[in-house]
Amino acid sequence: VVRQMKKNTLYVLLLQLSHLLGQRQHPYFITHIRSHQFSQGLAIGNNAADWLVSVAQLGAVNLFEQACLSHDFFHQSAKMLAKQFSISVGDARRIVQSCPACQKVGFGLGLGVNPRGLKALQVWQMDVTHIPEFGRLKYVHVSINTFSHTMWATAQTGETAKHAIKHIHVAISVLGIAQELKTDNGPAYTSKTFAWFCHMWGVRRITGILHSSTGQAIVERAHGILKSLLKKQKG
Repeated sequence: VVRQMKKNTLYVLLLQLSHLLGQRQHPYFITHIRSHQFSQGLAIGNNAADWLVSVAQLGAVNLFEQACLSHDFFHQSAKMLAKQFSISVGDARRIVQSCPACQKVGFGLGLGVNPRGLKALQVWQMDVTHIPEFGRLKYVHVSINTFSHTMWATAQTGETAKHAIKHIHVAISVLGIAQELKTDNGPAYTSKTFAWFCHMWGVRRITGILHSSTGQAIVERAHGILKSLLKKQKG
């Protein structure tokens, strides 16, 4: 007799089993088999069930595939991918180059177009971006350390040499004095006033290739990061 149980599903199954046993035409015998100690005979069925529910044995981790999946979501740079997943920089670059979303940023950069510092305060890039939501202060001057990628931005009312110098004064007070400052060929940066300021502070000023859209790629990327952060803060 099967007693009523709290688990109704189990109770129904036991009733079905009791009914089948009651309808048997041949005698039966109940015994206990140590199925985990044998691989033949009646233990075969139990071993098959254990194999189906056991934890799957995974092969070696494919770091390249993991890097591809991670880049599809986070869109890291090639250097970050190489460091994060312990793959070669060449493989990481191929992952970035094959990403359709990353190719919308612009054309590939030449290796000699964007000099990078090998230590802090060695090479800065500086440029101005426009953020109309700031009203009169829509001219946002941005400086970035090409070694550490530390960025400093100030919102000002113009983009003349006077405003550029004002921005650098603040950036220097926070980040320190750069050895080299790379800018575009805009009138503010090619003016005598700005050249004199750099000379007085001992900063070597260099400009990019005329009409080159990739000469300021590092600071241009910083513009995008800054605008993205402002957009997230705005909600």
